[in-house]
Amino acid sequence: MNINNGDKLKDNMGKALFILSLFVLGLLIFLIIQKPFLHIDEWFTQGVLNISFKEMVHLTAKDVHPPLYYAIALMPVYLFKWLHIPFDMITLMKMVSVVPYVIIFVISLTKIRKDYGWLVGGLFAFTLLTMADFFTMFSIARMYPWGLLFLVVSFLYACEILRNPSLKSWILLAFFSVCGAYTHYFVAIPSILLYMLLLVHVLLKNKTQIKNWLISTVFGILCFVPWVPYLLKQINSVSGSYWIDEITFETFVQFFASIFTDTAEFYVNLALAIVFLAIFISILIYYRKSKEDADIVLIGSLMFIGTILVGVTVSIVFNPIFIVRYVIPATAVLWLCLSIYISKFDLKRVIIPVVIILVLFSVANIADQVNEISDNHEKLVKNQEFLQSINSNNSVVIIDGMVKYVHFYNQLNDSIVYGGFSVGEREKAKDFTLFYDDKDTRFLMPDDFNKYENKTVYLAYRQGSDIDLPKDVSKEKVGKVENTKFYILKYKG
Repeated sequence: MNINNGDKLKDNMGKALFILSLFVLGLLIFLIIQKPFLHIDEWFTQGVLNISFKEMVHLTAKDVHPPLYYAIALMPVYLFKWLHIPFDMITLMKMVSVVPYVIIFVISLTKIRKDYGWLVGGLFAFTLLTMADFFTMFSIARMYPWGLLFLVVSFLYACEILRNPSLKSWILLAFFSVCGAYTHYFVAIPSILLYMLLLVHVLLKNKTQIKNWLISTVFGILCFVPWVPYLLKQINSVSGSYWIDEITFETFVQFFASIFTDTAEFYVNLALAIVFLAIFISILIYYRKSKEDADIVLIGSLMFIGTILVGVTVSIVFNPIFIVRYVIPATAVLWLCLSIYISKFDLKRVIIPVVIILVLFSVANIADQVNEISDNHEKLVKNQEFLQSINSNNSVVIIDGMVKYVHFYNQLNDSIVYGGFSVGEREKAKDFTLFYDDKDTRFLMPDDFNKYENKTVYLAYRQGSDIDLPKDVSKEKVGKVENTKFYILKYKG
């Protein structure tokens, strides 16, 4: 094949992938509008977006996540309210999660396309919406899409450093790395790994950049230092126990297979993990041959692998804190590197077959995630109907724990809503707590509970938790919203 014709075909494939990406993006936006749903933690996001900025900062400091995502999500809420534009909260907060993909799409169409060609830009834009669990992730109102954006941008500045280093690129690398750390702590891990890998590269190949590496590192550390006291408190709050399951061999395999799809089928995951292993071995061979952009491809791959190894190690040695969606940002960087890597091969023998396989795989992947979104939409409808059925001025709802209180208090605005907290939560829940006692139990009943004998009293607490009720109070289950059970309480006195 003529080289010029081959390059032209590569460009056309890249353009076609950009167009396909736009169709998939349109489908995502359509589903967000037509089939809204709330993932478990999105109930918390919705609650946070109904409080003030000051309350948000205080609340997130007591939670287990940093505050930047919530600050970003609050901006359009404030803007729409200031402009007196009516909006649906669920749709708006989900559209905030689509914005990072739109930004990356533009970056792929401009910066990445300019540096690496149409094929790399189009392939990255396409895989970032169709592989792994990206399609669903960009529809969830949580911090992962924004953490992904900040990590991808910081990695692009690392690529600039590898190709044409400058102090500006080092400073911007630090800035976006810090933004990622303030968005989700598991974005900080691949960022730290990136700095370590860049240090190795500098020491081996470009010692003149050691000073800039130090400046960038110190700048990043100083920017994150103000949040460290809150981080330490958050670590202490989960040091005893956390909701995440222990790491098993099956979940370890799933981490590596998740670059393609998110499934619980072990043998599917094992096969996909073996495929990834084969790809990584070929990347090592490519690096040993000192091919073009080999440093970039290897560093991005090691960031992904290193994130998994760090998360798994910490989970085994201390407490389980690592799940598949925490590796999503590093997975995005990996797909950028794989897009660059794939573009280096022969068009007919490798690129065309690989792109066809990825497109076919994406069809099945998206179909599965669309079905999941539809199922979650039906769950949301049922959950909202249940909450509406108990939300009245004749209802008293007692919600156990700060997080669950934030989940539901705004959904029960016609009811009398209490937050029930254990003594251990007294300090971090002080702005929301309406009653305590001195017993160290998970749930605390008000002394004057009997004054509500003419109202319907509900108790809501997380599934799996055990609530100690007074002897003169009984409970009867009436419903469940996600992992939160609702009971009617009856006073027997």
